[in-house]
Amino acid sequence: MLNKPTRLPNMHKYKKLLIIPIIVAAILILWFLIYQLVFNPYRGTTDKHVEPLPLDATLTEKQVLKDMDYTIKTIRSHHPAWLEKDNAKVQAVEEAYKNERQKLQEDGTDSYTTLDEWYILSGIINKLHDGHTGVLYKSDSNCYIDDVTQVEKYGVPVEINGNPSDQLLKDFMGLFSYEGDEYARGIFIDIIQNEAYLKLLGVDTTDGVTFTFATEEGNKDYHYSMVPYEQVKGISQERDEQWVDYEIDKDNSLAIFTLKECNYDDYYISTVNQFFKEVKENKIENIIVDLRNNGGGHSYVADEFLSHLDIDGYNTWACAIRYGIYLKKYDASYNPVDKRPDAFSGNLYVLTDVNTYSAAMDFAMYVADNDLGTIVGEASGNMPDSYGDVLTFVTPNSSLNLRVSFKRWYRIDETKSGQPIEPDVPCDPRDALTVTKDMICN
Repeated sequence: MLNKPTRLPNMHKYKKLLIIPIIVAAILILWFLIYQLVFNPYRGTTDKHVEPLPLDATLTEKQVLKDMDYTIKTIRSHHPAWLEKDNAKVQAVEEAYKNERQKLQEDGTDSYTTLDEWYILSGIINKLHDGHTGVLYKSDSNCYIDDVTQVEKYGVPVEINGNPSDQLLKDFMGLFSYEGDEYARGIFIDIIQNEAYLKLLGVDTTDGVTFTFATEEGNKDYHYSMVPYEQVKGISQERDEQWVDYEIDKDNSLAIFTLKECNYDDYYISTVNQFFKEVKENKIENIIVDLRNNGGGHSYVADEFLSHLDIDGYNTWACAIRYGIYLKKYDASYNPVDKRPDAFSGNLYVLTDVNTYSAAMDFAMYVADNDLGTIVGEASGNMPDSYGDVLTFVTPNSSLNLRVSFKRWYRIDETKSGQPIEPDVPCDPRDALTVTKDMICN
């Protein structure tokens, strides 16, 4: 008797089953590539320092035009404003770019410097008035005036190399990226100590610079050489102090938490935990958070701090994030707080000045717009309704540092949209700590 032949498997059926995961994998790979090339906000960015060309390095017209085109193309493809309807600032940037590009082509010169390019690009991006978007000259060889003693004592000089400071400030405000005029005026005193920015403003630093200060004895001239930052004399102790620190004044039931930078790391978290532990142990009723001269960083520093308060939660802001050709709006939300054993239920005060910026301003906004405490000092340096979260790029020829926002933030209290964080108790920010202590102790 013959055996029945073994039935062969249906290979056609198996081929159909096999092709399904191949198609799925291909779709996933294709989507990944599309995301990386079109939707990924971080496409084309760099997280490494790239040394720019020297300010006097020579560039051709073609190189400058390429850097200009790269800069505008990058901003167009990443900045939220370019996906917003009828944005007048976008139109101003585009018009400035068009005019500067045409002027360059008609100039007839084929030799430019890195400084020339920096000047051109700064003037274009300035029209956006976004404090987080701009072109910077970040070089390891940057130099500064060799002594800041007189600047610390007298403030902004009346003249620099015979150039009126009022005119230099006006020029600076046409080149710098900022949101509020007061912030630009406030940071000007730091800018004029930097040789690169002095050159950007047209000041000849070949033989150093002469600052003319208005003193009680009349105008006085001081001449400075340009040196690396490490060699600068007269740096105030405040500049080099610990970036996060605190002190407990048990006698006055007062604790002062000083934050100079918004660094969210394990050291910050442990410092906050220890701070509130000592506040609890010493039965402190008043906390002062000093955010003066804090240029920002990570906004999570505020969340970490507020999680120690005796509150149920707090409102956060709405934002819009640009994913390539798509601008995604995220609504405001409520952040609940799981109360800790050391939850603080006393009085909270926050000190601000014009240099309270970015994430530090966010900290102050949380407190102000959620009625969690009292703001003392001066209005914040940038607006709660602003662009932010910086992406970093490098221009292809000059290697200038290009910073571009890819998010837009909206103020928590929408009734105050378009306004800075104004203090509840306005005063000279230099006196804010004294004023607050007087309110607490009297």
